[in-house]
Amino acid sequence: MPARYAYSLNGENYSGAFAAREEALAAALDDARNQLTPPQSVFVGRRCEPDPHVSGHARTLLREMAWQAHDEVGAPAAQYLNKVGDEKIDQLDRDLEKVLLDWLRRHDLLPKFFNVDAITEHPVPMPSEAARNAEPRGSTEVSPSFGG
Repeated sequence: MPARYAYSLNGENYSGAFAAREEALAAALDDARNQLTPPQSVFVGRRCEPDPHVSGHARTLLREMAWQAHDEVGAPAAQYLNKVGDEKIDQLDRDLEKVLLDWLRRHDLLPKFFNVDAITEHPVPMPSEAARNAEPRGSTEVSPSFGG
């Protein structure tokens, strides 16, 4: 999957999924200009998709199966699944990972959040003095009114 980039106006909350850092920066600057109080700088970082934690569950699953068997029949099940070799456990881990990923995808349960790394900070250019003093076209001055 190609690297994706996101931007933040405050260095903490990131949004977007842009193919290139430059695209994320352009969107960040555009967003910053549209803020009532524009930030002095924006941040762009590489999105890191989170680990859905679907691997490494074979030993836990086998241990739980053994406990349930022991709870059901007692001592005769004491050795159930106790001597499963590492190769078989690794194979079960791979199989479980496939099943869990498929299940998460099918039910749209993969993580929607992401981490960000390789963060760069970029100053937001200040608007020119003329642009700051000019009223936007079509605007009218509104007098404040007070309720009474």
